[in-house]
Amino acid sequence: MSTTAPVAPLGQALTRRRANPLPAIILAAGLIAAIALAALGFLESRKTEAVIILARDVPYGQQISAEDLGVVELPLHRPAQLAGVSRPAAAIGQYAARNLGASDLLQPAMLIAEPPGQPVYPNGEQLTLNMVPLPFATATVGPISYRDRLNIGFSDPSGAPDLCDQARSAAGGAPSVAPSVISAQARPYACRLLGSVRVLYVDEGAGVAYLELTPYQAHTIWALQAAGLQLWGERYGAESLPLDALDRLDIGQVTISDLEAPVPAEGIPGAGGAIPGSEQP
Repeated sequence: MSTTAPVAPLGQALTRRRANPLPAIILAAGLIAAIALAALGFLESRKTEAVIILARDVPYGQQISAEDLGVVELPLHRPAQLAGVSRPAAAIGQYAARNLGASDLLQPAMLIAEPPGQPVYPNGEQLTLNMVPLPFATATVGPISYRDRLNIGFSDPSGAPDLCDQARSAAGGAPSVAPSVISAQARPYACRLLGSVRVLYVDEGAGVAYLELTPYQAHTIWALQAAGLQLWGERYGAESLPLDALDRLDIGQVTISDLEAPVPAEGIPGAGGAIPGSEQP
């Protein structure tokens, strides 16, 4: 005897064959969201912001004007070190906190609200506190820059023994040789007065270098000029060994051994620190 298989109702059969649309809907929604986020990220990455750059060099201490500034577009999302300044009004009227170069991205740390308390030269070099500038003709020196040092000397055709006297300091400033005692054999001499003097600024058009001296050193130079003595200068390296002050030499003192002696090969240990000649005497 045969057994008849149960027949499911038509509605149940149709229900079993119909696929569940929910996974497909979720997948499609995810794809759409991913595409939308990618598009938003791309659009956001393309956004830029106008920031301020320097249109020309601005030396330290100079007040910044609108003509000194330019604008460049940078990505809105950028590293913090490239944050910059976006408003020109935040820079105009401020002072350069250091030497600024053309095309530099302007940063808040580059600006100061007040001008420096000491005089500043066009190259950005600042006069040290309590020092004085002295104009010095470069005709006897030749090409020189503010990165150099200068040795200063004078020539005395009279051969006076008291004007270039290293023993004077031991006598409390009094000459160790009486000015009236000048022998008939007195020879003209050259005296290296100061060594390794800092050069603040060189005005090439005027042929003048501005030197940084103590007030006493500058006063000494003016006194030599008042006496009609010829001044001369020697370009010197910032790392070269300092030379003796009040170093007198006449032609009768010249020796072959000194002429042929080599100079020391080493420079100043720790060069780049304190500037020689910058202490008050």
